[in-house]
Amino acid sequence: MIGHGEGCVTALFGDPLFYTYFIYGVSFLVMAGLIIGGITRATSYTLVSSFSMLAAFGLTHGITEMVDWVIFIRRTLGQSENAVLLYTSQIFLVLSFVLLLQFGINVLTYKNSQNKIPRAIPSILAVVYLVTVYFFRISDISQAGLIARYSFGFAGSALSAIMLFRLSITMRPLNNKKLNRGLIMSAGGLAAYAICGGLIVTPLFGLPIQFFRTVCAFVIAVASASILDIFKVNR
Repeated sequence: MIGHGEGCVTALFGDPLFYTYFIYGVSFLVMAGLIIGGITRATSYTLVSSFSMLAAFGLTHGITEMVDWVIFIRRTLGQSENAVLLYTSQIFLVLSFVLLLQFGINVLTYKNSQNKIPRAIPSILAVVYLVTVYFFRISDISQAGLIARYSFGFAGSALSAIMLFRLSITMRPLNNKKLNRGLIMSAGGLAAYAICGGLIVTPLFGLPIQFFRTVCAFVIAVASASILDIFKVNR
């Protein structure tokens, strides 16, 4: 007879979400690592400040999903909820979405980076968000994270997708097919993530929404390897 502990371990490794959460988190961490590597070898610094925000998003969102992976493991093994892990997950979630919106704004204004007012919008909205959470006495950290997902998450993903697609059009005269393909793939991945990561929180087509988010993250990570030439382009 299989003991309770052994049965939980078997259930853990047999659950597709165990692998989904892991790939989800690692994909964003890989994306961050690729972009950081590209930045360190940059010969053009026009878009470095913008893509630094995308790397920061990948790092913080990757941490979020890896913490959620640990939470999932603990829950499946029958362990009690850990408030520290939950708060860490949701705080990094909110931060990551603010950084993603900052990326979109930065790309939108990269030709006029001296104008600081538009680039302050994400920070101002973050303050408004915190004031709203405090004013309405939202003590459930998961609910606070959900609000950030619907607002910063959707807006940041959608704007970033649009800006990357626009950037691909701007860079088209360079005839760098790899760069153009990477920008379009990244835009497509973020556009899908705006829906799966910013609007939908329930199962889709009978599958956990995390599965679709993971596909988006994987596409974005793969595409990131093709956009590194952006740091060699003088624009």
